[in-house]
Amino acid sequence: MASKGTPLPLHGTLRDLTLLRASSVDLSGLLADDTTSSQSPREVEEVEESTIQSYAFVRDVRTALRIHNSGEAQKQATRIEKVQVELVDVLRSLSD
Repeated sequence: MASKGTPLPLHGTLRDLTLLRASSVDLSGLLADDTTSSQSPREVEEVEESTIQSYAFVRDVRTALRIHNSGEAQKQATRIEKVQVELVDVLRSLSD
């Protein structure tokens, strides 16, 4: 069962980053130098494409959240409902 808390609390993350910086740990030195050389060019391309798609998804989600939080979507929904009511009235008057 998943916990209800935040997966990476900001306070804890900032503390960890501060400790890493203070200890002068070079994170690039912890990675193997041949991580991409052990992968085929096709695998590397797939990973790069997946990364590009992930960035595009995040950008689209942020845009959607910005629109939602601005209230613009609700305004447009209200306008659409008004137009639908007017169109139903027009159809009723035409059928009479």
